[in-house]
Amino acid sequence: MALSQKNRLLQVTTPLGEDALVVTGFRGTETISRPFSFELDLVGENSTTVDFNRLIGNPITLAVTTPGNGGSTEWRYVNGICASFSEGDRNLEFTSYFAQVVPKIWLLTHVAQSRIFQQKSVPDILKQVFQGYDCDYQLRGQYEPREYCVQYRETDFSFASRLMEDEGIYYFFTHSKSGHKMIIADTPQSHTDVPGLTKARYQMIEGGPRTGDHIIQWKKTQAVRASKYTLWDHHFQQPTQNLEAKQNILASVQVGTVTHQLKDQVNSPLEIYDFPGGYAERFDGISPSGGDQPSRLQKLFDDNQRTVKLRMEREAVPALAIQGTSTCANFVTGHKFSLDRHFDAQGEYVLVSVVHNGSLGEPFRSGQGDAGLTYTNTFTCIPIQLPYRPPRETPIPFIAGVQNALVVGPSGKEIFIDKYGRVKVQFYWDRQGKKDENSSCWIRVGQWFAGKRWGASFWPRLGQEVLVAFVEGDPDQPVIVGSVYNAEQMPPYEGDGLDSKHKNDPNVSGVKTNTTLGGIGFNEIRFDDTKDHEELFLHAERDLNITTKNDSLARTFANRHQIIGTDKDGQKTGSQFEEVYQDKNLIVNRNQVEQIGDSMQLLIGGIDSGQGNQDVVIKGTRKESIGQTDNLQVTGDRKEKIGGSQSLTVVMNQQEKVGQNHALDAGMEIHLKAGMTVVIEAGMELTLKGAGGFVTIGPTGVTIQGTMVMINSGGSAGSGSGSNPISPDAPTEASPTKPTVADDSKSGQKSVRS
Repeated sequence: MALSQKNRLLQVTTPLGEDALVVTGFRGTETISRPFSFELDLVGENSTTVDFNRLIGNPITLAVTTPGNGGSTEWRYVNGICASFSEGDRNLEFTSYFAQVVPKIWLLTHVAQSRIFQQKSVPDILKQVFQGYDCDYQLRGQYEPREYCVQYRETDFSFASRLMEDEGIYYFFTHSKSGHKMIIADTPQSHTDVPGLTKARYQMIEGGPRTGDHIIQWKKTQAVRASKYTLWDHHFQQPTQNLEAKQNILASVQVGTVTHQLKDQVNSPLEIYDFPGGYAERFDGISPSGGDQPSRLQKLFDDNQRTVKLRMEREAVPALAIQGTSTCANFVTGHKFSLDRHFDAQGEYVLVSVVHNGSLGEPFRSGQGDAGLTYTNTFTCIPIQLPYRPPRETPIPFIAGVQNALVVGPSGKEIFIDKYGRVKVQFYWDRQGKKDENSSCWIRVGQWFAGKRWGASFWPRLGQEVLVAFVEGDPDQPVIVGSVYNAEQMPPYEGDGLDSKHKNDPNVSGVKTNTTLGGIGFNEIRFDDTKDHEELFLHAERDLNITTKNDSLARTFANRHQIIGTDKDGQKTGSQFEEVYQDKNLIVNRNQVEQIGDSMQLLIGGIDSGQGNQDVVIKGTRKESIGQTDNLQVTGDRKEKIGGSQSLTVVMNQQEKVGQNHALDAGMEIHLKAGMTVVIEAGMELTLKGAGGFVTIGPTGVTIQGTMVMINSGGSAGSGSGSNPISPDAPTEASPTKPTVADDSKSGQKSVRS
């Protein structure tokens, strides 16, 4: 007689065929928010070839008979895939086998990766992760999109599990002969009745035979839990707020005829306080493109209350728990049942976990009679009034230290920041990013110090490599702590580049920027610490603005050279403008040589009603040469005193005009000589006066008066010493030494490839 499952109370369906294998026993564990796992004990005829490859990863269905309504027999199915298959001992007829049956979603425990989700809610992320699997989303909560959510070096299943645990989402399974479905839920409304078993009867203490499935043992436990949950969090866009959220435990739970007080005098002082709350990181007041979105940030103040409520509900789940033992093979986690005939606990409960154990021995062949099924389970459940929340047991990835990343942004940009100076990066482990503005969230950049509109502000540019740390080690909270050079982004004074003067010179350090957008200019502060060649170099690509609110002191121990303007293709440009509000003092201990190529204008006075005096003291000789005309205009008096002689040579004409009196007094001699004519003219009276008389020419005539007047009577004319002015010494023409051109530098290359 052939091996047969017909009429057996335990049956199994495998890809090998209906009667290729017979199940003799099973052990199974089901828990809300955990993949179920059933171990099947199987036998097959020695003559049957069991192909492992046809079983591994393929569907297997276990069928267990259960008492139905009205005494009928119904099947309870467990459907899954074969995760492992083993071959055991063999006797004369049969070989033993062992199969592990798990949900298909279990395959995701073997898919590990790192990737980034942005602007997606947790349900949206779950739908993407569980794509291709049979899932029913029965979610009624409000789930805001998370700005940034990272799966980092973890399996798809672990990633999805920790997200669900964080959001208070749980899952369980429903089974049929041909498949199973994952129910993803968040409210008690998702707990439907146990299939085929609306009521579960507690065993009677006395009297009556036991028919059908019963609950054999029922143990109810109440435990002390914290009565209050408090969360704080920090958001840099709300820096003065602690974002506090509080939630009290559910006051009481009615279980049958007993009211259990979950909050009393014992646990009233007990509080769980945690920081960070984990809700601040989910929201950003800046859009991915860099624009303001204040309404998005306001949602934080609703989500913090939602989060603390979930944490409190999770804390309350173990406050009242029931453990039991039953023969109800229909029991499946995530479903509810109504307890019947209990002395004080009648009511509805949700199954949290069930551990199954069943066996069915020989005969295995048809026509050999029936074997009895032995089955029991242990289970845990909670009252339906107590919302279920999964414990946070899945490890959260922790990134110790820093990671390297590439600064990215839109095409055509060199700098891409938001109003907080945040940038975007692509991590080197990211296989899905396109190295653009969508590769990450906005990431804050650490600076030397950061004040209120003051501090340091150097923004990493596209194409540069940065070091990224993570707040609390959380992959969802990156922060840039520094920049590093690499083979493409070499230091300014190391490696190949346009500036060959300072190449491979470890003694040189400094800061060099790069003109943007486009261009090859730069600003630079450079320090050369080479012994006997120490230098501080400053380069401004365009303008240099210096403001000193008090004194500016400078000391140059050797020479100072300054060039203003440029001389390019014979065209000179560049002017100097200087204004001193009060006094200017200049001391030149030796010579001052100045050369002015064109004109010089000097205005003394006329500012702030000042009189404008000029005092010039020349301790030695003054030489002055004027190539063309010399003009002098004195509005008031002019006073001159010459300690020695004055020589004046006028090559052509000299004209003088005095508005009133003109007095000329010589200690010894005045000699007037004209090559042709001397005319002395007076408007009223002219007098020539000497030691022996005078001549007066006036309106009334000419008067000649003298000791003796001789006309044509001999005598001779007097003579003067003549005019013999000395030519002035020619001044030394100014020939200032040209200043030395300052040291120069070269630009670096663009960080981002065009």
